[in-house]
Amino acid sequence: MRILIAAASAPAVQALADALRQRGHALTIVTDSEAAVDNCNQGQFDLMLLEVGLPVMGGIEATRRIRATGGRRWVPILLLAERTSNEEIVAGLDAGADDYLVKPLDIDVFTAHKRSMQRISTMQQTLFGILDNVFEGVLTIDCRGVVQSFNRAAEKIFGYEQPEVVGRNVSMLMPSPFREEHDDYIARYLAEGTPRVIGIGRKVFGRRKDGDVFPMKLAVTEVDDRGQKIFVGLVRDISIEESSRERVEFLALHDSLTGLPNRSYFMDTLDVVMKCEEPGVLHAVLLIDLDGFKPINDTLGHAAGDAALKTVATRLRHNLAANDFAARLGGDEFVAIARDVTSREAAARVGDRLIAAISEPMDLDGRLATLGASIGIALVPQHGDTAKAIYIAADSAMYHAKQAGKGRVMFAGTAPDGAA
Repeated sequence: MRILIAAASAPAVQALADALRQRGHALTIVTDSEAAVDNCNQGQFDLMLLEVGLPVMGGIEATRRIRATGGRRWVPILLLAERTSNEEIVAGLDAGADDYLVKPLDIDVFTAHKRSMQRISTMQQTLFGILDNVFEGVLTIDCRGVVQSFNRAAEKIFGYEQPEVVGRNVSMLMPSPFREEHDDYIARYLAEGTPRVIGIGRKVFGRRKDGDVFPMKLAVTEVDDRGQKIFVGLVRDISIEESSRERVEFLALHDSLTGLPNRSYFMDTLDVVMKCEEPGVLHAVLLIDLDGFKPINDTLGHAAGDAALKTVATRLRHNLAANDFAARLGGDEFVAIARDVTSREAAARVGDRLIAAISEPMDLDGRLATLGASIGIALVPQHGDTAKAIYIAADSAMYHAKQAGKGRVMFAGTAPDGAA
């Protein structure tokens, strides 16, 4: 066992020191309270014996400062005095001491106290060993929001070591605006008793030491510790689960090649547009079928075909307004929704702009290629009162644009020869 002995006079504890060394203990002996605090901060001890009457600040104040530094391990502190009063005992125990011994100190009495402290230490180390090896981060805070403990899993999650967190407000682990609101929440809970997280558990956001904000699952339990409320938080980093969930949701609604929304997403969006119809407001649905795509696939290969489709997707995004919508329906068929167009002519101009953009030469792995496009336009609400009807109208117009010679825009209700 590693024991720190702090006594005003080293010879006064020499007999005790000799007996302890004979029993295999490693000793560090200092003669003032400042040295005791410094040694405690620099070394790892299993037991500390501090004389109450130490020079500089005394053993009680030294105990208070040692406890204030925190630390993952609890180390028992025994105070040694010639005479003790009730007031002194209370002051020492309140400062963080675990027991009092009286001079002259008998080695057998000291050894019995040491065994008692070892039993407590073993239980504590077992508990903290369990807490340090659980998957969840575990931290405790007091009623002021000050962190009292912080296990190894919490260190891994947040990137802080325990001494950087213990004694500081837990809001340091939160991003704004939650950081600024946290103390008010605790005060409101203590005053009103209405929980938002305690006993419930919810998804919240944490902030790592490097500033990274991440999603986490937080469950908080309230514990009564000798009349004082302590809050125990269990934290689990759900960044990977959230990322996977978002990826699955994205793939369910997007085309994996181009990243554009897919057919299902388009139909849902068009349905919303139909339901939000406003008098006098036109929306244009442009069904786009590429001209000349098959020769690219056949002569340059499928990789070149995929590159061409991605290029078209990019050009659609760049040539539509910010609140417009573009999707890939499958194969070489795309669709766009131009919201709030002012007139039929304005919708036609959007179609012409998209054809011009798609028709620009494109570099496909070092080889120039050219595509065209035929576009059928259906106007909402002019050409249908349901999403399905609008889609069918745009599809029919696109088919007529193909029949009329490709590379052009045609509206629903217009014959292949251009007659309405």
